[in-house]
Amino acid sequence: MECTAESCKIEGMQSCACGSDKSYEQCCGCDTDPIEHAMAAWHKAFFAAHHEALTERMRKRIETAYGPTLDKSADAVFEAVGKVWSSMLTQSEAKKELASKLQKIFSETSRR
Repeated sequence: MECTAESCKIEGMQSCACGSDKSYEQCCGCDTDPIEHAMAAWHKAFFAAHHEALTERMRKRIETAYGPTLDKSADAVFEAVGKVWSSMLTQSEAKKELASKLQKIFSETSRR
């Protein structure tokens, strides 16, 4: 298959399938050597896995050192957001009730 601008593009694709931050044309265009592509993908996968390993180790230390404090903070935030959520539901119901009443009032007026 001949490589043309149309045959090499995947419609709507913003970045390369290998996961790099480059545009599709820069990363996965027609001139990309499959071996180079594979090497780049493995390189990126290595650093992603390395970052995940570091994150997991740090997560364990944070949990040990700050776990109870984080739990108390999470409880406080959950309680406050729960109150806000409840208030939003009450406001929503009040708006629906008002809309219903206005609909009824205007319907009665238009019938006259």
